[in-house]
This record gives sequence, C-alpha cells and structure tokens, in this order.
Amino acid sequence: MVAGRRADEGHGPLGAQAAAPAVLGADYGAMTVAELQVLLEDRGLPTDGLKADLVQRLVDFDAGA
Repeated sequence: MVAGRRADEGHGPLGAQAAAPAVLGADYGAMTVAELQVLLEDRGLPTDGLKADLVQRLVDFDAGA
C-alpha cells in the first residue's frame, strides 16, 4: 500500500474515483446552498431553486432517477 492512501483507493478502472459512492450517504440537508450548487453543477444538473429543490434533485440523481 502507498503511504497516505486508503487500502481501497486507486484500484480498478475508476482509480481514486472509486471512493465517490460515499457521497450517496451525504447529508445534503446539512450543506449550504452554495455547496449543493457545486455538487449539482458537477453532475450537470440545474442549480436554481430553493434549497429543498436542490436537495431533492441530488437525491433523485443519486437514486438514478
């Protein structure tokens, strides 16, 4: 194992992105609107609306809807 890396990082076709599913358990409600907008933008989703709309959009995306 490389120093400074978790045992499950960097393996497989996704490399360091393999740890990304941890975001699925994220508490979107505890995030700020600005933080939610960054996540939405990263996913190519609209960033407008109320906080509840942003959270629902992320939850739907995570669920594959």
